[in-house]
Amino acid sequence: MPAAPRLRPGRISDAAALTDILHRSKGSWGYPEPEMAGFRANNRITPATLTSQTVIVAELDGKPVAFASGEKRADHFFLDYLFVAPETQGLGLGRLLLEAVEDHMRGAGFRLLRVESDANAVGFYEQLGFTIVSDRASTMIPTLRIPLMQRELAPPVTPLAGIALRFDPAARWGFEAENEEEIAAHWARALARNPHMWNGRMLQTTDIAIDAGGTLSGTSLEIAFASFIAWRDWGCPDRSGANVFGSAVVRASGGELLYGVMGPKTANHGLIYPPGGSLDLGDVTPDGKVDVEGSIARELAEETGLSIGDASEGALFAVRDGPRLAVAQEHVFDLPARELRGRMLAHARATEDQELEDILIISRVSDLPSSKVPGFSRLIARHLLG
Repeated sequence: MPAAPRLRPGRISDAAALTDILHRSKGSWGYPEPEMAGFRANNRITPATLTSQTVIVAELDGKPVAFASGEKRADHFFLDYLFVAPETQGLGLGRLLLEAVEDHMRGAGFRLLRVESDANAVGFYEQLGFTIVSDRASTMIPTLRIPLMQRELAPPVTPLAGIALRFDPAARWGFEAENEEEIAAHWARALARNPHMWNGRMLQTTDIAIDAGGTLSGTSLEIAFASFIAWRDWGCPDRSGANVFGSAVVRASGGELLYGVMGPKTANHGLIYPPGGSLDLGDVTPDGKVDVEGSIARELAEETGLSIGDASEGALFAVRDGPRLAVAQEHVFDLPARELRGRMLAHARATEDQELEDILIISRVSDLPSSKVPGFSRLIARHLLG
């Protein structure tokens, strides 16, 4: 396989390339040429498709080779297209794109995914947990039946009773080893844009599971921050693990949540989410456990100046946002939201790094802007505020 695939949003300029993928992928099933000629005449990816739908493109070596496209409907997300160029079929791009679509759905609050499958692709969807709910006659070949299939996503939020992550010092991340040169080049470009970033060491987690009793388990391994940034910016093309991190959810006496707006010296400038940060080697205890709760307390103090000792603990839960998993701990302070915001801002402005440039008071989910809010951040607010 070439360098790791890159996932990105579709662009209007992609219309011709995606139409070519659509036509060649459909033709790879061996349909008769007269029927394929009709299909090509009646099915194209247009600029309107790329502006009205959610379109995700997979690239290899800078060239589009697969794409998924769909739209939100009343109570579900409908997948209109999922096509992979014939020369790259079998590389897992279809599954990867489908996972990216599901990430988008969770952030938007949808759990039901539907698709009208090509008759030849039913097995692919069934392997991924889809079931047939109805069918209709094909407009391309009337003797064929086109099945409507659907799958319900697991709830993104899971209550936790405990955390049991362990560090494996010998483990290595395949994505990092296989893309070393590309990661270095990507980091150089990122550093040119933001020279305040530092290529430290952090943890990535594999074998993630939550058992029936609510205990989160997994194996954490050491990676470079530059590798994480490349993985994130390339659409998280390796799904063998996840970025597990702690989120300190600050809640005021009136029930409001307080989210930080990341400052210009950070890798996430402008993004809005609860105080928190990546796990690193400093979170590993002498016996090999990963102290997520300790990381949450430290990040809360560093970013906001608040102490967990001044708050009562609320809910502890995991939020799955595709290849990210936030371990969210609710901390309820006996202070009004405005006073808490003032304290948090005063601390942020007094620190050299100034990780937070602003603090938002969230009384309802609609208080969050439509952009700059990662999926996990919106899911936390939806879970706690309804």
